[in-house]
Amino acid sequence: MSTLFLTLYNSSMKKYDVIVIGAGSAGLGSSGVANVLGLKTLLIEKNNDNFGGDCTNFGCVPSKALIHIANQFYQAKSAERFGLQFTGKADMGSILDHIHQMQKVIKDTEDAKALRKKGIDVVIGKAAFESKDTLKVNNETYSARVILLCTGSLPRKLDVEGIDSVKVYTNETIFFDCRKLPENFVVIGGGPIGCELGQAFSRLGSKVTIVNQGDRLLDKEPKNISEILETRFKAEGIQILNGAQVRIFKDGKAHITSKEKEGLEIACDAVLVSVGRTVNTNGMNFETAGIALTKKGKIKVDEYLQTTNKKVYVIGDAAGSYMFSHGAEKMVRQLWRNLLIPIFKKKNSWNDLSWVTFTDPQVAHFGLTEEKLLEQGIKYHRQNQSFEHDDRAIVEEYTYGSISLWFNDNDTIGNKKIISGSMIAPRAGELVQELELAKHAGIPISKLNNRVYPYPVAARINQKTIRGVMEQTRSDWKLRLARTAFRWFHS
Repeated sequence: MSTLFLTLYNSSMKKYDVIVIGAGSAGLGSSGVANVLGLKTLLIEKNNDNFGGDCTNFGCVPSKALIHIANQFYQAKSAERFGLQFTGKADMGSILDHIHQMQKVIKDTEDAKALRKKGIDVVIGKAAFESKDTLKVNNETYSARVILLCTGSLPRKLDVEGIDSVKVYTNETIFFDCRKLPENFVVIGGGPIGCELGQAFSRLGSKVTIVNQGDRLLDKEPKNISEILETRFKAEGIQILNGAQVRIFKDGKAHITSKEKEGLEIACDAVLVSVGRTVNTNGMNFETAGIALTKKGKIKVDEYLQTTNKKVYVIGDAAGSYMFSHGAEKMVRQLWRNLLIPIFKKKNSWNDLSWVTFTDPQVAHFGLTEEKLLEQGIKYHRQNQSFEHDDRAIVEEYTYGSISLWFNDNDTIGNKKIISGSMIAPRAGELVQELELAKHAGIPISKLNNRVYPYPVAARINQKTIRGVMEQTRSDWKLRLARTAFRWFHS
């Protein structure tokens, strides 16, 4: 009887080369690679509305659309000094409708229907492990040679007394539920989400207070960049409370304790909670599959993104390291390279990671931070450059900008190569791309120094920074030699 049951069970099981769980950036990328390779691929997503994952539905796409609209408000208000009259206030209902229209354009290319047209099998439902290589979804059983967990992350919850008495948003709810502009908006958290959305709502007309537990905004960035951003925010009327925590919400106010002030009370109509994210691990029967978790509840993965179950790998936010859509893209490429060429596997690392915070001004970084360079004992030369005397910055009023580049310190000056960079300026995320390419390609800085940039493109600041390094080659003896040569040939 047991043999007959096992035979029937196996015959009803659907077998695949690859099963991908989660249709976010990591899941879509991985299923796409597997499908292009001609592997029999199944993509499982628990929510039919969530294709595209956090980035498309709750993160990058809607937030950048909101920022785009908020910046139009800000530019219009800024033009009042030149005679423009600006009246009215933001209609959040219309803004959200516009955002959803933009999302739909993107989502239509990555939903279940579009993926099935490409030949990828798609199942909507909650997946749970039945064994090390077997999953059950909607009472159907599936197995695969390799299973990829791309289950993403969730906003971390905030446990503060009285929080139920105030309207609370996270990045997962604000783009759907906030159809009325809050008059007094408290943002809890000074990371990228808190800074981006806090500034956007301030520009739309909310009175924004950022309550930040850390000592400064964007504490992963160099201190001078955080200080510039804080100065810009304060100039726009955003209140920043560093080293602060909300103690209680009561009577329409947030009661705050900070290093600078005790018993501070701030009017509060709504709250944005942006205090980090947690890996999504609920209800998948990891124990049955032999997948271990860390003490902090994250999925235990090795340097190659493999779990304690050798058939199961983790990509994207679920891996618990860098939670960026392009971070997921990086992991997808790396993992598939290792799956196809397992003899010389590459380790997962931060070394080539870059990121942009889309505030105004933007904050961009690529390569290892200075802290990591010191930790790893990497010798470097740091070159700082202000935008104070940059012509483009002068005419467009962003002379507050700053760039720092880190170069290897074991070559002659002209042969030095860029290893890291940080910038704060309008469009900083675009401006650093040529520098990041130079880093990846190992281009000596003399090549960038000798380029001729059209005047006055914003990217000339990159060359100016590099020339600050190259000027170290102008020793007195070289200058004397140049003068002698000139006078000799033109006597």
